[in-house]
Amino acid sequence: MHMKICRSALLFILLSLPTIFGCAHYKTIDGFTAGEWFTMGHQAGIDNRLDKALDAYSKAIELDPKVKDAYINRGRVYYYLGNYNQAIADYNKVIELNPKDTETYVNRGRAYYHLGNYNQAIADYDKAVELDPNDAENFVSRGNTYDKLGNHKQAIADYNKAIELSPKNMYFYENRGSSYVKLGNHNQAIVDYDKAIKLNPEFAFAYYNRGLAFSASGNHNQAIVDWKIAARLGLKEAQDHLKHQGIAW
Repeated sequence: MHMKICRSALLFILLSLPTIFGCAHYKTIDGFTAGEWFTMGHQAGIDNRLDKALDAYSKAIELDPKVKDAYINRGRVYYYLGNYNQAIADYNKVIELNPKDTETYVNRGRAYYHLGNYNQAIADYDKAVELDPNDAENFVSRGNTYDKLGNHKQAIADYNKAIELSPKNMYFYENRGSSYVKLGNHNQAIVDYDKAIKLNPEFAFAYYNRGLAFSASGNHNQAIVDWKIAARLGLKEAQDHLKHQGIAW
């Protein structure tokens, strides 16, 4: 289960220019209005000049502290930089300005998750599910956290709901399979990995994890077959695993 945001993806999580900057439209810092600072922050984020983005969003907020999009974007940049406490502070402000901003509960939950505050993360995911019970990602985020807490049955319940809402997402099956493995239900895990591989025949992690499930269930020959496929697909974990056993792929 992975929750990383790659550098190239930052462009897609930054909000574009809000339509309203209130009376702050007439105020400036260094000759630029809040809207102009926001635009500069947005472009700096796209260009991966993240320190510049933070500075620009901060100036936009200084000029107009009631436009939530600047807090959202600044929080996302802080999150990307690993400054989860500061990200949470910005998300708190967003929720103060709009208590029904579902995505911000999810984002704050992820920040709490990275800080190891799993119970608070679940509380945020609960709120996100309440506000939008048709978004599969809300259930997956909560399921990942339950899984981290060792509550694998509750994690599976959330993955079930996510799969019901989005049955063609290979990662949901892979996540559920991992929870089944932790419960010792290797056969059911294999069924989920089968489904993930059917959805994407080049899903290296699914082959590797299915191999682990086969191995745990005593089918070592099939495990090696899966590990070899994963290794050929470039998965280092599989390559190292086979190398440790003296098996070429």
